[in-house]
This record gives sequence, C-alpha cells and structure tokens, in this order.
Amino acid sequence: MTSTHVRALSIGLVAVVAAVYIGYGLMTARETLGCDFAAYQIASDRYLHGQPLYDLSVTKTGECAQFQYPPPFVLLALPFAALGTTAGNAAWIAFLIGCFVIGCWVMPVSGGTRLAVFLAGSLSWPFIFGVRIGTVVPILYLLFAIGWRFLDRPAVTGIVAGIGTMVKLQPALILGWLAVRRSWIGLGAGLATIGLIALVAAAFGLTGWADLVTVLRNFSNALDIPANASLGAIAYQHGMGAQQASAVQAVATIVALALVVATGLRSSAPAGYLTAVVASQVASPIVWSHYALILLLPVAWLIEQRQWWAAAIPFALTWVLLAVMPIEIYPLVFYVTLIGVPVVDWRQRTRAERQVLAAA
Repeated sequence: MTSTHVRALSIGLVAVVAAVYIGYGLMTARETLGCDFAAYQIASDRYLHGQPLYDLSVTKTGECAQFQYPPPFVLLALPFAALGTTAGNAAWIAFLIGCFVIGCWVMPVSGGTRLAVFLAGSLSWPFIFGVRIGTVVPILYLLFAIGWRFLDRPAVTGIVAGIGTMVKLQPALILGWLAVRRSWIGLGAGLATIGLIALVAAAFGLTGWADLVTVLRNFSNALDIPANASLGAIAYQHGMGAQQASAVQAVATIVALALVVATGLRSSAPAGYLTAVVASQVASPIVWSHYALILLLPVAWLIEQRQWWAAAIPFALTWVLLAVMPIEIYPLVFYVTLIGVPVVDWRQRTRAERQVLAAA
C-alpha cells in the first residue's frame, strides 16, 4: 500500500468517525436543537413583515430565539429561513459543518496537523453544541482561518475581519490589531468592507443599529448566568460579590487587550494575529462554551511549533462532552492559549536572535 493510499484511508477513517460523532450529537439534542437558528428565523420574519429586528424588552441573554447580531446578518439568514424551520435548520447545520471543514483545510499548517485538528474539533463539545444550536462560531472559524492563511496580503485579512464584524461584532478586534501593526491597507480594507455591507443592508431596509446597542446594553450584566464561562462569571458563581467579580472581569479584559497591543507591536504576524483572534472571544463579559472552537486555530499553530502540550486543549474540550470537566475549564484553556501563543513566539524569536549573534 502506497503512502497516497494510506493518506486517503486515514482521511476517510477520520471523516467516518467525525460523521458518526456529529450525527450522534445532533440526534441526542433536544430543546437546544436550532436554538440560535430560531433567532435568525424570527428576525428574518420580522424583516419581511416590516417589523423591528430586535426585541427591546429582553433583558437577559442565554435564552433561545434572541437575535443579537448586526442588522446585515439577516441577509445571510434569509435564504435558510425561507426553507422553513426543519429544512432551514438542516441546511444551516450543513452550512456550519462546511464552514468548519473548509476552515480546517485552509489553515496554513501541514496536512497532518489539519487532519488532527479536524478530528479533535469534530469530537469536541464546542463544535457539537455549537452546531446543535446553530451558532455562528464555525463561520468565524472559517473567516479567521482565511485571515491567517493570507496574512501576507493584509487587504484579505482586513476584508474577512470586516465580514466577521458584520456576522458578530467581536472580530472588529482584528481591525484594532491591524491598526497597532500600522497595516493601513488591511485596516482600510476592513473598514471599507464594513461600510459596503452596511450600505447594501441599508438599501434593503436593514438598519436598527441603535436597537442593537440597546439590546447589548441590556445584556451587559451577565455574571449570574450559569452557562457564562467568563472569568468574572466564574468568580461570581464561586461566591465572589458582584462588584468584585465585575472587577475580575474588567482586569481579564484589560489583560486580553493589552496582549493584543503587545503582540501587534512585538510578535510575529501569525502569533499576533492568533492572539487577537483568541482575545476577540474572551474580551467580553459573556463567553459561551462554543466560543472555544476558535482555539483550534492557535492550537494548530502551536503544534506546528512542536509545542505538543497544546494537544491537551482540544482533548480537555472533548472530555467536557462526557461531563468529566467542569465549566471552569473554559477560562483556563482560553487564557492558557492567549498567553501561551505570544510566550512561545517570544522564546523562539529570542532563540533565533541568539543563534544569529553566536554565528556572527
């Protein structure tokens, strides 16, 4: 058997295992199946009937059918919503799975790392649960992977960051990272993309940005939501007072943003970019478990740098599915990755500089 046959057999085996596991995860879903898709469908229906996109009476997040996305997102949701609840949700799930598969494929890493990351991700709780509810995180995963692959073309990175911002606001942090690096072409491309999408959406009557701000402001206090995996929420759940827990969250956010600035100034482009990607998910008072799917991108980079300890991150997230790991694993793996990427990059750059000096 040739190496080509072995590779094809390995890919086929991984695909079968992933398909069986994903199928099982979807079949065992109950009330959470299509939880977020219901929000897209409701928003699409409101748009078609000339009603406001956002329910301003909602003051607590974490429930199904709550639309909390930028107005232009409805343009993406409309074709799926038009298929009806069952068919539309099935098509949306297939779309999300496709985004994840392509995201793994376009990562600028070796084939073996791609395959390993794809298998680990397919068996992880963030992916299974995210696909169940219809979260947009696999879309962001694909966009972030494209931005990483084309870091040598700042305009592409800026464009995908702009598209991501119109899907969910967090990727706007990538534009901040581009600004820190003085990548004006990338920043300009990102801002132009946001402006163009907003204008197209406005031409279709999709506005309501002020209502979105009101909705997000209503959700600003999320410490008491059990599923919230932010550091502040975890501290609150363990008995810390609301004021102190809010301070913990503020410090955690400042640390994340400071790392984005520091890596933008001092780190290599891939390390800085991936640090910003992780920070975009944790620099928020609300962190859901399915956000951790994004960690597969820096994990792939770390494995390529022969940092084998990074393989424990998707392994831990897989064990969460079996109810072995507590929710506290999420802030731990987020911040280990957030700090680990720039530290590894700094050590490698320092070692390379020493070797250059020794050779001289």
